Amino acid sequence: MSEFIQGLTSPASTIPTGSQVHFKTTHTEELIEVRPRWELFSPKEYVLEDLKKVAKCAYFDYQREKVFVHTHPHFKVVNKKHRKFKRTLIRVNEVHRRQARTCPRCRSKNIDQGKPISHDLFDLRFSKGGVKKWITRFVSWKYSCSKCHHQFSSKNISPFPQKYGHGLLSWCVYSNVACGLNMSRVGKTLGDVFRLSIHEDGLYRLKSHVVDLYQSLYSEILKAILAGPLIHIDETTVRLRHDKGYVWVLTSMDKVYYFYKPSREGSFLKDMLANFSGVLVSDFYTAYDSLKCSQQKCLVHLVRDIDDDLLRNPLDLQLKAMAQEFGILLRAVIETVDRRGLLRKSLHKHKEAVGRFLDSVSSTELSSPLANKYKKRFQKSGEKMFTFLDHDGVPWNNNNAEHAIKRFAYYRRDADGRFTERTLQEYLVLATVFETCEFNNVNVLEFLLSQETSLEGMLRMAGRNAGVPGLPAQPTTLPRPRRSLTANQSPKPKGI
Repeated sequence: MSEFIQGLTSPASTIPTGSQVHFKTTHTEELIEVRPRWELFSPKEYVLEDLKKVAKCAYFDYQREKVFVHTHPHFKVVNKKHRKFKRTLIRVNEVHRRQARTCPRCRSKNIDQGKPISHDLFDLRFSKGGVKKWITRFVSWKYSCSKCHHQFSSKNISPFPQKYGHGLLSWCVYSNVACGLNMSRVGKTLGDVFRLSIHEDGLYRLKSHVVDLYQSLYSEILKAILAGPLIHIDETTVRLRHDKGYVWVLTSMDKVYYFYKPSREGSFLKDMLANFSGVLVSDFYTAYDSLKCSQQKCLVHLVRDIDDDLLRNPLDLQLKAMAQEFGILLRAVIETVDRRGLLRKSLHKHKEAVGRFLDSVSSTELSSPLANKYKKRFQKSGEKMFTFLDHDGVPWNNNNAEHAIKRFAYYRRDADGRFTERTLQEYLVLATVFETCEFNNVNVLEFLLSQETSLEGMLRMAGRNAGVPGLPAQPTTLPRPRRSLTANQSPKPKGI
């Protein structure tokens, strides 16, 4: 029966001439409505308004606040206490007053003081002992000049004054991107720990502001990678809300760059790597074969593939013999790497053995399909597998790029299917900066708080932490709080 139905759906199936039977077939997977992951917890749409109202009255919060209070009076106290901390508790820590003494137009001292203008800056202040909420109130006055009737303010305040400081921005972005908390949990943490109430939409706006700060550093990292002698490259899939795409990563030994492309098509690499003259370390994806630069194929990928095929085909003697010969050769090379490092003068002695192995594989007649598959693989990419023997500092594997791609893979577990292209790009900018910090052993939170926005500043911090000669050796600590400004000083708050 199943064969008959399958035959009806195949293009080659024929129906007798004159038959009046019309078939319309549908695969079972098409019958199942698969909702995107990001829609699983969205409100359900109801056809009838009455049913929608009934379902709304069954929500957890609605029942506790509207229904259960009639039979459980203690819920009145519980709900009241729960709502108490939804608003930000304001206790001002500093007050900065700015008063005018003369008219800015005619320099007259005969000015009349009007209504005060104030706004609060919410921030987090970091010290060696911890972090605390810090609210600064800036007060100024409106004035009117009695001589020229000019109206002015003692402080130029924008229509949208800065509300959140750089420390608060750094904490939110660090928690979201570096620690993997979604913005809803970041907002809950701010409310529970610091009694700061910021809506989730507001947190995303704060994140966008930080992304804008690091756009120049994002471009600077890419230029530095392309100008270097070595690039590792890898890619992985990503699901957006209404589309699918790929996140690519380029790494050097101390820099990482993430970017998004809607497909795995690698034609853009020719333009991106047109001026690159170093060695490209990659897997065996065919899109890399057309690039003109020197290439090193990841031997770890090949080792895993051979081992998997040996486990599935233990009686394939030709494949086993080839794998044993390759394993002996590769083990000798890697032992030299462990003893001497990735130095050409130490590794060049293995060139002759590698050449003999590749010639032996090419000249051997094989009957095993699997063995022939690896024979063709060695014939096509054999020289690219051992490029590292002719260079200093070129790894024989692609671990740098694979390690960098793990950061996105961990973040993708919770956010996959909920990205838009804009929010994904924002994340990739911050991930580029943070993973480059990790590659240089720079504390990510410290870098955020330092307000450095250049690659030179990041590497300076890395050199200081590593004790590089010529740079001051200072301990890695969070910035000390600034001194309070006096009443006559002009404050310069930073944030948005």
